[in-house]
Amino acid sequence: MITEVLIENFKCLAHLTLPELGRITLISGKNNVGKTALLEALFLFFDRLAPNMITKQYGWRGVGSVMTSPEEMWGPIFVQYDLTKELLISVWVDKKQETARFKFNPNFMLEILPPSEMPHGSEGKSVRTDIEPIPSFSLDIEYEDSSNKKNVAHLVVSPKGATGIKHDYVPKPKKVAFIPAKVPIASRESSERFSRLTKIGRENEAVEFLKIIEPRLKKLRIISEGPEAIINGDIGLGRMIPIPFMGEGMSHMLDIILAMCECENSTVLVDEVDNGIHHSVLPKMWEAIGNVADAYKCQIITTTHSYECIEAAYKGLVNSPDSMRYIRLDREDNVTTAKTFNYEMLGSAIAHNMEIR
Repeated sequence: MITEVLIENFKCLAHLTLPELGRITLISGKNNVGKTALLEALFLFFDRLAPNMITKQYGWRGVGSVMTSPEEMWGPIFVQYDLTKELLISVWVDKKQETARFKFNPNFMLEILPPSEMPHGSEGKSVRTDIEPIPSFSLDIEYEDSSNKKNVAHLVVSPKGATGIKHDYVPKPKKVAFIPAKVPIASRESSERFSRLTKIGRENEAVEFLKIIEPRLKKLRIISEGPEAIINGDIGLGRMIPIPFMGEGMSHMLDIILAMCECENSTVLVDEVDNGIHHSVLPKMWEAIGNVADAYKCQIITTTHSYECIEAAYKGLVNSPDSMRYIRLDREDNVTTAKTFNYEMLGSAIAHNMEIR
C-alpha cells in the first residue's frame, strides 16, 4: 500500500508532500489545484516499463496526438514546461521508499534504428564506416529502490517519431490501474478484466458488490455481438442487457470494481469517483468500495469536486473508519499544500458545516 508521497516539478506540482494515505483516500480541492496531476504522477511512477507511459496520459486528458519535439512530447509533464528541471516522484510502498527521477537528455544518441524504421531489405547489407550516430533525444529515468539500488532507463523518440524504452534491469513494478474522468474505459478492457475474474471463479463477487448499487442485478455475462465483447447484466427483464444501457453510473462503478478486484494487494487510481452517480446512491457506492477494498486488500486513491461525495464517503465508510483518509489540496502563490483528515476529523468538520472542499 502507498503510505507517503513526495512529488517535485510535475505539472502544476512544484512540491507536494502527502505524509499519510489510507487504504481509501479521497482527494478534493479547487479546479487546477493538482488533483488529477497527483494521480497521474503516481501512475507514471508505476507505469515505468511502458514506452507510452506519458503519451497515454495525454489521451486520458482528451489530447489525441502530440508533435514529436521534446517540448511537445515531454514539456507538459514538467512544471512550467521547464525541461531543465528534474522531475521527482518518491513513493513509500509498505513503508519502503522508492524514487524515480526524470530528466530531459537533449544529447542522447541512438545506437541503431528501431526495427520498424530499418530500411526494407537492409538485413545482411554492408554498413558504411563514416556514418555518424543518429541524433535523437531521450527522457532519462533513474529508479532507486528501497535498498538504494539504482537503475537507469531511457525513453527515446527516434527521428521518425517512434517511441521506445531502453533500460538496465528494472524490477517489475506493481500492477496499478488508472480510471480517467474524461475518457471512458474501453469495453474491451473491462471485458478482459471480467474474463480474468471469471477464470478464477470470482465473477459472482463483482455481482455482489454491484448489487449494493443495483439490487435487481442477478448475474453478469460477457456477450459477443459485433466487433466487441460487452459485459451484460440480468436485472429481471427476461433478457440480458449491456451494462452501459443501465446508465453511465453503473458502467463507471463496474469499471472501478473490476479494477479493484484485479489489483488485489495493489492500488487503483480513480479520477472523479462520483462521475455519473446520483447523489442519493453515493453512500452505497462508498459502501461497495469499502467492501471491495477489504476483500481484496486493494488501495483506492480518488478525487472529487463534490461536497455530497465527501459527506457520502463519511456515511458509506462507517464500517471502515480506520482505512479512510480525506485530503484537501490548496494552492497559493503556486505552492500546493495538503491537509489530511482522518475519519473522525472529517465527521467533525461535516457536523460543524466547515468548508472542506
